[in-house]
Amino acid sequence: MLFDYWDVIQGFFNWVAKSAAIMMVLSGAMAITWLGYERKRRGSFTKRKAEEEFNVTKFLRGLSYLGLILGIFVIWSGVMSLILDIPPSDQYRDVTEDAANHFTCIFLIVVGIAMFFKPISDLPLSSILGLIVAAVVTFIIAIIVPDGAVQWIAGFINPKWLLVIIFIIIAVVVALTAKFYIGTLQKISKFLSWPPIAFIIVVFCLVQGFCLWIGGFSIFANLL
Repeated sequence: MLFDYWDVIQGFFNWVAKSAAIMMVLSGAMAITWLGYERKRRGSFTKRKAEEEFNVTKFLRGLSYLGLILGIFVIWSGVMSLILDIPPSDQYRDVTEDAANHFTCIFLIVVGIAMFFKPISDLPLSSILGLIVAAVVTFIIAIIVPDGAVQWIAGFINPKWLLVIIFIIIAVVVALTAKFYIGTLQKISKFLSWPPIAFIIVVFCLVQGFCLWIGGFSIFANLL
């Protein structure tokens, strides 16, 4: 039974990797929700800064977190299509070429990252990541260090305190490092979800997606 579930999961991710065109259409549909979410949050279509007080509806918040999951699939589709040179659709393979459309792949990776980071922009993600990495590394160290080494270390410092020190150092280093990169990605996500930019993304994703999916061609055929 476990292997059956694994086959289903593997088959699904294989399908996602071969469905870049469909992922483009779904990305356009998700960007439509950005228009409603950001329009309500900012109080204007073009305003760059949000209002100080904003109570998002459960429906919009649910769609935002759905985007987090979709973002993972969109990134996977873009990355695997690019690495394995998979055409975005069967129609594109038959009409244009049996190869990936590089522009579509790169765009999917970028918009997928935006989807993933948008609903978690208010969470201390770098700190959470630091704690997770520190816990995993500390646990591995505690397992693999032989008893002889533990006894030798005990002659200088309590091994438990040493693990605590290692945990703190790793958590701080990872959190500070991740904060810079995650902050940059979150800024990109906020920019792409700004209503005027989100509107452009909606139009492009839907047009490009249906051209790849149904027409079998890209509107940027010679780009990248």
